Amino acid sequence: MTSQFHAIDPRILTPSDIKLLQSLFDEEIKARRMTYDCPEATVLAARLIELCQRGVRNKDSLREMLRAAA
Repeated sequence: MTSQFHAIDPRILTPSDIKLLQSLFDEEIKARRMTYDCPEATVLAARLIELCQRGVRNKDSLREMLRAAA
């Protein structure tokens, strides 16, 4: 779903975007057996935010793109 904020600027993250990103980040941290404070987790978080700001807001698509880049 595209919010009015996404129409103004796709880089704006809404509360639902943050919830999606946090959920996927938590899943990927667990799946990759990482800690939240390791350098790889920082890269993962940055990549998730970048993809979302580029307009990818589907959880399955985000997961696929993360795994393709891993």
